[in-house]
Amino acid sequence: MTNTLTSKRMVLVLMLMSASVILISGSRVWVSGSAGDAALGASVLNGRGSDVAPGALAAALVGLASAVAAATAGTVVRVIAACSAMLAAVLGVVVIISILADPGGALGTLAAAGTGRSGSVVAHGQAGGWAWVALSATLVMGFGGFCALVGASRWNGLSSRYDPPPAGQTASTSQTSPLSSTSDLGRRREVEWDQLSRGEDPTSEL
Repeated sequence: MTNTLTSKRMVLVLMLMSASVILISGSRVWVSGSAGDAALGASVLNGRGSDVAPGALAAALVGLASAVAAATAGTVVRVIAACSAMLAAVLGVVVIISILADPGGALGTLAAAGTGRSGSVVAHGQAGGWAWVALSATLVMGFGGFCALVGASRWNGLSSRYDPPPAGQTASTSQTSPLSSTSDLGRRREVEWDQLSRGEDPTSEL
C-alpha cells in the first residue's frame, strides 16, 4: 500500500488533480453575504476564490510546478520540490481556514476594495461549498508532496536513451563498427591476393 501511494504515477495524480481543483475553485463563489455600510447599502456580496484567497491559488501553482519538477528531475531536486509542495499546501490551508473562520471579514475587505477604500467594512457572510472543496484539495496536495518526499529516492528521472554515451563506450563502438570490419576484411583480401601472386599459400599461416 505504501509503495503504491509513493509511486511516481500516484503522486502525480494526487498533486496535479488537487492543484487543478484548487485553480478551478478560484472562479467559483467561496463566500456570500451582505454589507451594512452606508455607501453600499444592504447590497448582496459574493466573493470568488480568486478575490478572497489569491494566496491559495498561488499555492496551487507552486504545487503544479513542484509536481513537474519531481517527475522529471534528479533525486535532490525531487526532495526540494516535494518540500516546496508541502510548504505551499500549509500556506494554502492557513489562507483558506482564515476565510472559513471569518467569511464576513473576507467580504468586508472585498467590499471596501470595490469602493476604492482601504481596510474593511462591516459585512456578514457565510462560506460556501467551494471553499471546503478547496481546503480538501489543498490537504490532498500536501499529502501528495509528502508521498513524493517518501518515494523520491526510488523514482526514475527522464529517459537516458538520448544521452551521449561515455567516451570509452564511444571508442569501443567505433572499433567494432561495420565500416571498420569491412575495411579490415578488404585489407586481408589484398594481402592474400599478393601472396597468391608471389606463389605463396596464404593458408599456411593458419
